[in-house]
Amino acid sequence: MTQTLGIIRSLQKINYEILSVNFLTLIILGLAWGLSFTLGKIAITAGGTPIGLTFWQSLFSGLILLAYVLFRHGKIIIPKAMFLPIVIITFLSVVIPNIIFYACVAYLDAGVLSISVSVIPLFTYLIALGLKMDKFKVRRVIGLVTGFCALLILILPENSLPDKGDIPWVLLALNCALCYALENIYIDRLELQNFGPIRLVCAVSFVAALITFVLSVAMNQFFILDPTNSHLFISTLGLGFISATAYSIFIYLIGRAGSVFSSQVGYLVTFFGVVWGIFILGESHSIFVWVSLVLIMMGIFLVQPRKVN
Repeated sequence: MTQTLGIIRSLQKINYEILSVNFLTLIILGLAWGLSFTLGKIAITAGGTPIGLTFWQSLFSGLILLAYVLFRHGKIIIPKAMFLPIVIITFLSVVIPNIIFYACVAYLDAGVLSISVSVIPLFTYLIALGLKMDKFKVRRVIGLVTGFCALLILILPENSLPDKGDIPWVLLALNCALCYALENIYIDRLELQNFGPIRLVCAVSFVAALITFVLSVAMNQFFILDPTNSHLFISTLGLGFISATAYSIFIYLIGRAGSVFSSQVGYLVTFFGVVWGIFILGESHSIFVWVSLVLIMMGIFLVQPRKVN
C-alpha cells in the first residue's frame, strides 16, 4: 500500500512538472509574440520603413533558422513541388501582412493593433465555412458575432480611439488577420512533401527577404541598419529573433502539449500586446478598448475547435 501511494505521488509530481513546463512555455510565447507589436512601434518611430523592416526581419529570421536546420540536418533540400506553395505562403504570411502591420503601427497604439490582428481564428472559421471545410456550429457562430461586436466597440464610439482618423488604419490592420487566416486554410490543405515546418519557415523567410529587398529598393524604402541608431537596431534584431525562435518554440509546444492547448497562446499574445504597450510605451486606453479586448478573447474562445489532436 505504501509503495502504491509512493508511485501515485511520483506520477502526480511528474504530471505537475510537465504541466508547469507547458504553461511556462505558453507564457514565454505570449510574452515574446506580444512584444513584437511594441518593437514594431519602436522600429517605425526610430526611422524604419514598412518594407525595409520586413526585409531585415525576414533576413535575420532566415539566418537564425538556417543555422538551426544546418546544425540538425546538415543541409536543406526544397522539393520542386514546394516552390509555388513557398511563394504563396511568403506573400500570405510575411510580405503582405508585415508591410500592412508596419504601416499601421505608425498610426495605431501597439495595444489597439494587437486587438485588431487577434481576430485570425474568427476569419479562419468564416473562410472555412464559406469553402465548406468546416461545419456550422452555433457556439462558433456566436464567437464570430462576439468578435464582430468587439470590433464595432473598438471603432464606433466617439471616445474609443485617441483619434477618429485611426479607424481606417484599424480596418486596414484587419487585412493582416485575413492574410494569416488564408495562410492557415492554405497550409491546412497543403501536402508538405515531408518538408518540416521549421524548414518551411526558413525558406519562406529567405524568399520574403529577396522580394522585400527588391521592393524596398524600388520604392525607396531600403535602409541600412546603423548600430548607432540603437532603438531601430535593437528592435529590428528583436523582431527577427522573435520571428524565428517563437515559431520554433510553438512547433515544439504543439508536439509536447497538443494543438488545442497551444492555440491558447492567442489569448496571451493579445493580452501581452496591450500590456507591453502600456509598460514600455506608456500607452493608455479607453474603457471601450478594454471591453473590446474582453469580447475578442471571448469570441476567440467560442470559435476555437474543441477537437484534440
